[in-house]
Amino acid sequence: MRKRASLIIIPLLVTALLLVGGNYLYKSRQSKFDAPRKDAPTVQFRVSKENTLIAVTGNLHYYGFVKDEDVLKYALEQTKDSTPGKGGVIKVGNNTIDTEAVYAISQTMSAWEIARILLNEGTPSVSDCDHGCPSTNPFNPELLPGGDVAPTLQERMRAKYNWVKTYEDCVKSIGHDGGQLTSEENFIQTGRPRKCIAPDGRVFTQGQEGWTEDIGG
Repeated sequence: MRKRASLIIIPLLVTALLLVGGNYLYKSRQSKFDAPRKDAPTVQFRVSKENTLIAVTGNLHYYGFVKDEDVLKYALEQTKDSTPGKGGVIKVGNNTIDTEAVYAISQTMSAWEIARILLNEGTPSVSDCDHGCPSTNPFNPELLPGGDVAPTLQERMRAKYNWVKTYEDCVKSIGHDGGQLTSEENFIQTGRPRKCIAPDGRVFTQGQEGWTEDIGG
């Protein structure tokens, strides 16, 4: 009886383990299609005429829009392409991604959603950087690796010059990053207090506390 019971139980255990393992693998693969974030802004993703499929999927993975490049490629191959391109396109199986176009995407989108947008919702770009791009970053606003929005030039300058608290500090900050100081002659002629514009655009007035924004900056 024990041998017969063992002959029945062992196959049942093996079957159960296979079912559990198969279910785990299935859920694990499906999770790779999920959106990487629950909260993120919508940005413009530029696909230039020089881009390849590897460049597109690589950028989207590097900047945190998809969890897995191969999963995105699969979604691109399996998603319906309602607007097949004619020329200058990136081929993905029987589907195509338009180049010289921008796409509105977010890290809150699944790989399936991004695939649908790349195949069907490209907007022709005003300029594909024929005369040189200001940045190699394909996103607007510019993103950091991983997907966070990169700080603007003003934000970077504010962080660099956060030690400037007074007019005297402002005078010390003027250098290769810019900045401006009204002349002593102007003070003598007008009687107005001298002003200092820090490299980050803040305006300090001699003899006064605090600062204002440089309206012309």
